[in-house]
Amino acid sequence: MRLRIEEITLVGTSRTIRFEPGMNAIIGSMSGGKTATVSCLRALLGADVSVVPELRGRTIAGTVLVGDRRFRIVRTLVTTPNAMVEIAEVGGRREVWRLPASQLQAGYDETFRDWWRNVLRLPRLSVPRAPNDDRSPLVPVTISDYLMYCVLRQKEIDSSVFGTPDNYSKNIKRKYVFEILYGLYDPEAAGLRDRLREVTTELAALTADANTLERILQTTAFASRAQLEVERQETEGELIRARQADIHLTGELAESATVTLRERIAEAEAEIARIAGAAEAEAVSVTNLRELHGQLIAQSRRLTRALVAERLLNDFEFHTCPRCGAGVPERGDEHTCRLCLQTPPHLSAPSSLAAEQDRIIEQVTETEELIARSTQRLAQLRSAQAAQTNKRADLGAQLDRATATYITDQADRIRGIAARQARLEEHLARLDDGLALHDRLAGQAERVAELEREQEDLNSKIDATRHSNQTVSERLRKLDNAFEAALRSFDAPRFDDQPGSYINKKTYLPVVDGRPFADLQSQGVEVLVNVAHVLAHQDVALKDHDIPLPNLLIIDGISSNVGHEGVDLERLRKMYASLLRAATEHVDRLQIIVTDNDSPPIEGIHRALELSDTDRLVPMPPVEPDDTQPVDAPSEPEEEAGT
Repeated sequence: MRLRIEEITLVGTSRTIRFEPGMNAIIGSMSGGKTATVSCLRALLGADVSVVPELRGRTIAGTVLVGDRRFRIVRTLVTTPNAMVEIAEVGGRREVWRLPASQLQAGYDETFRDWWRNVLRLPRLSVPRAPNDDRSPLVPVTISDYLMYCVLRQKEIDSSVFGTPDNYSKNIKRKYVFEILYGLYDPEAAGLRDRLREVTTELAALTADANTLERILQTTAFASRAQLEVERQETEGELIRARQADIHLTGELAESATVTLRERIAEAEAEIARIAGAAEAEAVSVTNLRELHGQLIAQSRRLTRALVAERLLNDFEFHTCPRCGAGVPERGDEHTCRLCLQTPPHLSAPSSLAAEQDRIIEQVTETEELIARSTQRLAQLRSAQAAQTNKRADLGAQLDRATATYITDQADRIRGIAARQARLEEHLARLDDGLALHDRLAGQAERVAELEREQEDLNSKIDATRHSNQTVSERLRKLDNAFEAALRSFDAPRFDDQPGSYINKKTYLPVVDGRPFADLQSQGVEVLVNVAHVLAHQDVALKDHDIPLPNLLIIDGISSNVGHEGVDLERLRKMYASLLRAATEHVDRLQIIVTDNDSPPIEGIHRALELSDTDRLVPMPPVEPDDTQPVDAPSEPEEEAGT
């Protein structure tokens, strides 16, 4: 996709930089602001803001050409992720946008970063934060990730390839972008990996629940299912015999004058026994539920603290040392801790903590509902027990009056059998509860086996998508050829190990004559290799429209650590000549912008901006003349920057 920067203005100043199609150069001394200019260009292209103090809070406005559409973009140079960016189309449909920089807000469908990805027609994909962890949270591939292959930053040009290997997370994104660009990252396989992640997460949750349930069962009298089934069978037999004995005794006393009263007393006592057993079980259930509720509340509080720490303290910056009170100087970069200069560890994503918090809250609500129902049921049982006790006392008084002196042995036996029958019924209900837990555990085991089979099937399908693709292989072969040709056109030093340069198919890093990039050791050679690397990607993308790499190349500090005398100067000229040749050959599609301390060693390159120690990127306000001092005669006007 053609991407050309036509103009960028530092709002509120006289600084306006105009770029031409083809190759442009920004030149000047070390402190003039060349790298700051590149930072402004990156911010204009949707990258995160990272600028020098003089530019913080200022506003830039730029005009860019994307394909056949032209846009005017106005952005304030602040790190706030929801700072608004204004975009207006010049001509065409004259669409207008006002979008948050990088963090989606309510009422907006996309961010400025998303807008760039959409207008450049870059694939909209999310990839695992940790490629080798199926449960790793997904993170989006942003415009900043694609720009790694379009912007060669000065701090990386002689030390690493596209930000690696010192930045682990950036290195992971670098590999993903390579796979996306060259067709190695199959969208179908990405969908399979998403499903695999869901299966793995559910499998882990089910396994954990099953293990917990099994541990709970092991600590109770319900540990053995076989024992429960045997005990239930025996209890059912005893209950049947108790009911038969009750029927037999009732028949024997059918002729007695006090039979009716005894039956009613027996029923009342049986009901009292049943209610007492049920009340005891309900009380135990309430106690257990309250203990569970306390544990869930404690877990919820821990998750709340973790969420608060992740959301509110993640971006907390120390400006004062918490130990000695001294001010902490500006140091490190956007990927390291300002205080300890280490890369923060990758922690669980907030979305995972929030999901676990929601699950705990649902369990707390369910537990509270169960406690309320059990408490209400316990109160009803105790009320019913009191009513039955009063009824039993009234019936006993009636029977006393009816029998006058005694209660028969048969009636006592009936009461005993009735009480035994109630105990057996309650015990049978408890055994059924234990068997229900075992049924649930068996169901979880079946689901685990089903998920494991699906997991194995998904892994097989994912492996099948990794088979070699002829188109992809041809693209990678062309990339190797383009990289080798670029290095040879630069007259880069050769090594005797294994002549021939290529891109490693596992790490996607350049290999020069058998030597990996990390083993080159010479910073000058590393600069040549890095420039050849980015140029090779552009060369392949320009000839293959299915590679969605934006056709823009920004190289900051192109002559860093490259000598300016003898053979080194000739190599520098050849490197400039190769870049100019590529920009001229594809002048309508490829724009190249380089920065250097010195003027380009060849002709034909547009000087977009010339900076110096006295004429920096941010112009100094004019000094009011002192009336008491003589005014110097006006000098000849300087050539305007960018002309």
